[in-house]
Amino acid sequence: MTLEIRPINSEEFEAFALAGSNSFGEARLEHVEDERAILDFDRTLAAFDGEEIVATAAILDFDLSVPGSQLPAAGISWVSVRPTHRRQGLLTRMMERQLSDVRDRGESIAALWASESIIYGRFGYGVAALGSDLRIDRTFANLAHGVDAPGRCRMVSREQALSTWPAIYAGVAKGQPGMYSRSENWWKHHSLRYDDPKKAKEATFYVQYEEEDRPLGYVRYTIKPHWRDNLPDGTLNIEELVHATHGAYAALWNYIFGVDLMSTFASGRSRIDEPLLWMLDEPRRLVSRSYDALWLRLVDVPSALEARRYPTAGKIVIDVDDSFCPWNAGRYELQAGPDGAICKSTKAKPDLALTAADLATVYLGGPRIRALAQAGRVDGDADAIKRADRLFSWDITPWCPEVF
Repeated sequence: MTLEIRPINSEEFEAFALAGSNSFGEARLEHVEDERAILDFDRTLAAFDGEEIVATAAILDFDLSVPGSQLPAAGISWVSVRPTHRRQGLLTRMMERQLSDVRDRGESIAALWASESIIYGRFGYGVAALGSDLRIDRTFANLAHGVDAPGRCRMVSREQALSTWPAIYAGVAKGQPGMYSRSENWWKHHSLRYDDPKKAKEATFYVQYEEEDRPLGYVRYTIKPHWRDNLPDGTLNIEELVHATHGAYAALWNYIFGVDLMSTFASGRSRIDEPLLWMLDEPRRLVSRSYDALWLRLVDVPSALEARRYPTAGKIVIDVDDSFCPWNAGRYELQAGPDGAICKSTKAKPDLALTAADLATVYLGGPRIRALAQAGRVDGDADAIKRADRLFSWDITPWCPEVF
């Protein structure tokens, strides 16, 4: 199959967007101008079969928070192949081209959200952050614990949220592995994208927590009203809840549980270690389902390992298997600690052997090396696994609150 793979120009955007939408089972384009506003055409790839776009991919530029630091990352998005061109090696060709481009630009990591968990492991991506869906019946939505909050929650407009929320988010993201930076354009055209109220199926609300007029947290949620047997049976779904203090977190949940006419409260982008569980008087009533959230790919192993910080000083030799990006394959000596790290090639005997995907999995400090070793995915003796587990751990569990 001879296909041309290249970036698109602005005139080709709608065909590009439609090809992506069709591949995800969507028959029409929505928010076209919003999507155009956040896309860098130079970082797109499209496969052309004649004049038809049959596959798509794009990269979004942002800084990703990693343990103790932030570094430029390639946010992989818009990946699709039309059903007419599946099982022909097209996705592999596009991934090879894309990761080579990322390397050439000097970006050491790539990140994505996967539509299916079976797709990206073969390209060297590993699950670096988990998420959870939460749901609780109103009857049991009672807080027994929580930090006292002297401030207040108040509803704000979308315009007010655009003015104050980016600073809250940026402050939290700086120390939260897995969160990525958001540009002004991203806030306007993605995170707080405007929905036509005449077309919206669910109303969107913006609530801000403040202490002495200082914004310290926010929640954006939608409400799906419903009545059953003349009784209120609505669902409140949290789209995003971000807090800078423990008090803000408690106050926002207290507000949520006080919204009238709801029978169910849900949150689809929660942390895997959500503190809410420990605040409820009946924690068993909180229904939680975990899922793979942020996937990571180390494009330049030494640079990526040097970019993050480590909770304790140590040295370890790692043998990395990477058939998809062969420039990564090799043996590395990592000397690391709280103040920085040095990673260089070595011929020394390895302490651990693992794939680039599994190294990416432990990179943010979430999934543990010992768990991967127990699963047969890391080779090394008990002492080496214990040392590596301490070295790659972090005191904040990675979390990515938004799909990109």
